[in-house]
Amino acid sequence: MASNHQTGVLEDNMAMWERGGKKGLTLNTRAINIIWGGDGSNGKYWKRNIDDSSEFVELLGVYWLEVTGKVPLHLLSPSTKYCLFFNLKLISTASGWDTYPVILKLHLLGNRIASKEVKLSEHMDKGWVDVPDGGLEFLVPQDTSGKLTFALYEIECEEWKKGLIIREVKLVPDTTSNITV
Repeated sequence: MASNHQTGVLEDNMAMWERGGKKGLTLNTRAINIIWGGDGSNGKYWKRNIDDSSEFVELLGVYWLEVTGKVPLHLLSPSTKYCLFFNLKLISTASGWDTYPVILKLHLLGNRIASKEVKLSEHMDKGWVDVPDGGLEFLVPQDTSGKLTFALYEIECEEWKKGLIIREVKLVPDTTSNITV
């Protein structure tokens, strides 16, 4: 039986790249977990689309927004500072984003290391944007045997949320600093 929730699969759904000798990573929307985004929901809450350059998911409507993911640290460069971004946009008919902010969180080895609140309504009709501004910063330890987990969610507002489009999640290395751990 198909699940109402999408379980992310990293294999074949990520692109590794390099900047300044450091590994970067881009996850497409099939690599992340999306509550109410599975095949069992029959496209009732989320719709998968493809444009000229990429695949993305569009939120058709939910009360409970929850998008999460995990990345093994060995895919990133040790002793390197990173920023995590969700690349997304709100379409002109988007609604339900005025009352409460969405929350973005990072956990590294089970400990919360970063959290930001973002008012998505401020990004209405701006096209593709990386949120949060400045990213969620984290430092990959020398020992890369663990995992980084991340989340974007809004579960308190009782308004129907729609019109959010997510294209990818990016883990971008900071190549301007030399960190020794």
